[in-house]
Amino acid sequence: MKEHYTRLFEYNLWANKEFSEAVRVNPFENQQILKLISHIANAQVIWLSRLKKEEPSVGVWDEHEVHEALDMLESSSQDWLDYIYSEELEENVSYKNSKGEEFENMVSDILTHVVNHGTHTRGQIAYLLREEDIDPPASDFIFFVR
Repeated sequence: MKEHYTRLFEYNLWANKEFSEAVRVNPFENQQILKLISHIANAQVIWLSRLKKEEPSVGVWDEHEVHEALDMLESSSQDWLDYIYSEELEENVSYKNSKGEEFENMVSDILTHVVNHGTHTRGQIAYLLREEDIDPPASDFIFFVR
């Protein structure tokens, strides 16, 4: 189980770094790109905070400057790997969502959600990059494992 999630979050870190690099080297006009990059980073910080029973330091849709968003994206991706190496993944955890509603889920289900959320949102970013004639990185899982 731990090996499976370690591999998924290694992929997540790799894919986020690929997008970070694409955004760093290609000027873009559409601020929705930055909003979505910030959103992935925020979500990663928020979900990890929930698992650690800490207050998140960011809101779901907080927007950051480009370099801050990219740094947060990469550091929060690494933080997830560090968490997986050291924690139990089969337990249930209680948390409140951004609306204050209480839920309980297995840690492994939250891990799956975080990776899927990142993949989905990177797909949205890829679309926006293409609209600006910027080739997005190939970030499907199979490219990572090759």
